[in-house]
Amino acid sequence: PVVGLFQKMKDEVKKLTVVGDGLSRRDFTHVSDVVNANLLAMENDKACDCEVFNIGTGTNFSVLELADMIGGEIEYILPREGEAKETLADFSKAEKILGWGPKVNLKEWIGS
Repeated sequence: PVVGLFQKMKDEVKKLTVVGDGLSRRDFTHVSDVVNANLLAMENDKACDCEVFNIGTGTNFSVLELADMIGGEIEYILPREGEAKETLADFSKAEKILGWGPKVNLKEWIGS
């Protein structure tokens, strides 16, 4: 949700609140890619066998990189306990079984 939160903060001319040092890396995935993966799974007989798929872009960016793409002042806030330091999807199974791959690039999505 941080992409939408940062965009809203920028629109409201507020500082972008970065948790901790902002170096945590996330595989930011556009909702349309997730919806597309779900539709493909729904239509695929092999996926109906209780398969689990990892959906993402296979690329990650730090929260600071995201903040830079969106632009605006940054305010650092205390880290939250249990925050993952890095997320990175391996969507090879979804690609193989569903023929799925991400279509939305973060930089294009943000408009950088």
